[in-house]
Amino acid sequence: MTAPPNMTFPVRTPLANNGLGPAGSYLFRKFWKENGMPTASFEQRPIDFWYGKLFFGRVDGDGVVIYPSETNFKQLPGDGGGTLWALDFVVDAFSDFQSHFRKAIAKRLILENSNISKVEPVRAWVNIHEDYHVYMKAMYDRLVTSWFQKEQRNSKIKNFPEFLHEFMEYVKTIGSKMPITKSAYILSKYFTPLSSALIIEISEDDHSNDIIKQKNWIDDPNFIFYKKAAANFGFVIDKNAPWRLVADINSPIMKKYMEPYGVSDAVSLFEKYYYKSHFYDIETLKVYLVEMYNAYVQAFPHAKIFRTKMKGAGGVKTVSKLINRRPTNLVNVNRQFSPEFWLKTYYYIRLQEMKEPHSPVEFNKKLKKILQQYNLFDFDFALSYTNDMIRKIKVR
Repeated sequence: MTAPPNMTFPVRTPLANNGLGPAGSYLFRKFWKENGMPTASFEQRPIDFWYGKLFFGRVDGDGVVIYPSETNFKQLPGDGGGTLWALDFVVDAFSDFQSHFRKAIAKRLILENSNISKVEPVRAWVNIHEDYHVYMKAMYDRLVTSWFQKEQRNSKIKNFPEFLHEFMEYVKTIGSKMPITKSAYILSKYFTPLSSALIIEISEDDHSNDIIKQKNWIDDPNFIFYKKAAANFGFVIDKNAPWRLVADINSPIMKKYMEPYGVSDAVSLFEKYYYKSHFYDIETLKVYLVEMYNAYVQAFPHAKIFRTKMKGAGGVKTVSKLINRRPTNLVNVNRQFSPEFWLKTYYYIRLQEMKEPHSPVEFNKKLKKILQQYNLFDFDFALSYTNDMIRKIKVR
């Protein structure tokens, strides 16, 4: 770990990085928060994903958790390496921004050998489904190698219902610390803003190193031109990563890029280009539970069960028996567990994820209302009703 700097004098230089201790990190992060990337009153303010727009691209205007549909993607131009994607209108705006930069270099309006001269995309959209899959695989590994090894839980699991029971016991323990559903994952620290498909990065610089942000970007002679050009093409710069261009979906300029695709504002954008994640949470969770159970059965095909047996003179002895665990599938699971069961399970998990304390009486009272919506309307309506209740809970 890097030695903490001398704190005798006031902080005047952005020196924060992940190697600092807690005290140094706090002081220097505070300095960057208050002084990093200064802007004049007439200039566009940078976006701040750390302390400001935490859920930009994660929720719509009503606070509903969302993720982008890949049907509206376009490949980014450039030779930054790999195939990069973003929303179609974002790519159009970036292409024009990139062309503008090249013309400025050709006309010698900006320095060609500056750090900010070759605006090539190196990072863009990150697949939320792939990220969540990696996360859930890690959860399965913890479940099997740690949780099931304690308190003879392995011997309690002979079939899928018992596996599900033990999984829910696990949720009681970790649900307030780790996301379970995809909706909670999107709102968590594990989610990258790049998954919104509204962001393009033109450098692989370290987001945690404030010295790089200052020296390589803000102090660069081309930075003023870069910042103005970004705004002129509908982008806003990330305060904590100046190389990150974020589509300003409320900018009149970006709206002009949106219009050819039948999108007029943020409301229509989220309606046309994004999925509401709560509609898919339960089905996604079911798929993972079945996959987890089947992987568990394949790795541990037998369950050892114990029972007591009478022996002579009134004594008892414990005997063990091996039984075969059998895999399952979604058809069987849907036959075993009703929609009402999944609505109850989902509501319980979401409350755990939101760290919302609740008594059994209160839980059952609200669950009754959820099930009423299901009986009066349909499953999706009940899901939306549940999600509305969850949205009203203040994130803890």
